[in-house]
Amino acid sequence: MQEGRLGLGHEIQRKSIHLLTSVVPLALYFGADNKTVLYFSLVLSIGFLTADLLRMNFNLAKKYFLLLFSSLLRVDERGNRLTGATYLFLGMTATFYLFPKEAAVPAVLFLTVADPLAAIIGKQFGSGQYFGKTIEGSLGFYLAASAVIILFTSYSWLGLGVALFAAAIEFLPIGINDNLLIPIISGYLLYALG
Repeated sequence: MQEGRLGLGHEIQRKSIHLLTSVVPLALYFGADNKTVLYFSLVLSIGFLTADLLRMNFNLAKKYFLLLFSSLLRVDERGNRLTGATYLFLGMTATFYLFPKEAAVPAVLFLTVADPLAAIIGKQFGSGQYFGKTIEGSLGFYLAASAVIILFTSYSWLGLGVALFAAAIEFLPIGINDNLLIPIISGYLLYALG
């Protein structure tokens, strides 16, 4: 197993956070007030960022943080860097702030549905890794993102192109956490198409 990577069971636990946060964009889709959803995601972002900053700067906070969440953390998240969950909420909040509902909801669903499915499919069925990712996982991402486009938007075939571009972001080693990049870039592209 590559350093920093989790077994299937731990990956499913970790990605359950992504899947559970789907309630936020779905609430917006089904009629929740834009400002309420934005403020809720902002509170989550501040909370997770605060927990990370406390953990990185105070040994006592780090001890309790690791006691509670160590099974969900990759090795490189135990040191002085933000966790994937913090990036998830920051990416979600930025997307809700920057883009209208029609672009923000599918972009965030790419993050909360397609991204965790990519990890789980890749972990279970992946036959070889490239850049620490699998082709099978990326195909799972694309199919899930395409389903989001079909079910939650009125975008044309170009929306499926955005899903493919988002899958490429998830697959390639860009150097910026994909929990930030996927929703923001996807939101921008979907907004530009609208």
